[in-house]
Amino acid sequence: MSTPPTVEDCQNPSFWQRILPWLRLLRLPTVFTAVADIFCGYFLTRKLSIETLPQETSLWLLLGASAGLYLAGMVLNDVFDAKLDAEERPERPIPSGAIRLHHAQIFGGILMAAGLTCAVLAGIVPLQIAVLIAACVLLYDAFAKSTWAGPVVMGSCRGLNILLGASLAGDQFLSWNTSHVTAATGLLVYITGVTVFARNEAGEASTPSMRIGLAIATFGLLIDLWSINRFSVSDASRVAGCVVLALLAVNIILRGGRAIRVQQPRLTQKTVGLMLLCIIFIDAAMVLGITGNSPLAAMIAVLTIPAVLMKKVIPLS
Repeated sequence: MSTPPTVEDCQNPSFWQRILPWLRLLRLPTVFTAVADIFCGYFLTRKLSIETLPQETSLWLLLGASAGLYLAGMVLNDVFDAKLDAEERPERPIPSGAIRLHHAQIFGGILMAAGLTCAVLAGIVPLQIAVLIAACVLLYDAFAKSTWAGPVVMGSCRGLNILLGASLAGDQFLSWNTSHVTAATGLLVYITGVTVFARNEAGEASTPSMRIGLAIATFGLLIDLWSINRFSVSDASRVAGCVVLALLAVNIILRGGRAIRVQQPRLTQKTVGLMLLCIIFIDAAMVLGITGNSPLAAMIAVLTIPAVLMKKVIPLS
């Protein structure tokens, strides 16, 4: 039976040479965006304070479910793309030979099973949402990625992730007249746009496709702005949330517009990475604008710190 790594192991360069390909396979920095979605859905449906969070057992189970399913999706994405990556991105862990395909398949299955197990422990509704997420993950990775439905399936994964965070809200869980459903809808549309924008980011991208993707992503942010104006608890929180979202929108539009004009794969990949990390700020803005709870919103925003630090070593795409 293997033993956990010791301090001496972690200081050994060969240890990092072994572990780094697995971290790259997971695209670990982006898992913080999935965590932010759960926090957003959970905080929008409950009156909480930072002090009481350690006692929220259901929250930690939902976080485990989301992280397991999200990371499984990252791994299985590379499993299904192994042949394509061998041509377009031979530096990735599987085509480079750093990780065997069979081992990646097993790893992805274990992560998905772990996510579903956490959902089972959280309750029947979380399990139902988690199964839908798992189905969307497999559908996207195995079949839909290269089709017109691919971006919508990917967006659905993200929208469902917010609903997973809100899945213990009770009778109002699927009511359209609730902030978490509109937040989920906004994120679904935003990620659909980002996915359209990012298509063929490793090669020569289609300018019309990128423009359409940027427009769809912007529309998703407009849905979030409407949601804040509709459900905000106070004028002060409404203004704060809208200002944060407006600044994000301007930044995304300017960066996206530059990527469209320049048409360089590296710049497009960096822009897509920015759009993904902005999910954390979008979730924070929704919590700030709707609940007015700035400490909880700040806690979500702080997730950008480990994400940004990790992406210096672990690519986002």
